[in-house]
Amino acid sequence: MLLALVLHGLALAAVFHSGAPFWLKLALATSAPAGMRREVLIFLGRRGTAELRLGTRSAELRLDGKTVETGSPQVRHCSEWLVILEFPLRGAETGRRRFFFVLFPDSLPEGDLRKARRWVHYENG
Repeated sequence: MLLALVLHGLALAAVFHSGAPFWLKLALATSAPAGMRREVLIFLGRRGTAELRLGTRSAELRLDGKTVETGSPQVRHCSEWLVILEFPLRGAETGRRRFFFVLFPDSLPEGDLRKARRWVHYENG
């Protein structure tokens, strides 16, 4: 956490000591506090967690332990190295209209990843 604080502070100092125009400095300076806020939320354990439960004909998306009403997911990308699913969200409590679920090869055990790929390919079209 201390390293993140130091690095964000150095990034902020570097922006103001650069020779960029003031409007660009101001635009870049807003990203440092936003990044630091995200790091603090991750450190405190308040980062949003997503869980995908696949059934034979359905998918259930859980955000922060709560089941969210979704439409059928669309496959944005499916390859050997990456699977990206886009879920349209129906509930207003999430504050979002879409949620992108990203699966890397090492994010699931081999059997579960195979099941997810089969579901994406055959059940979801």
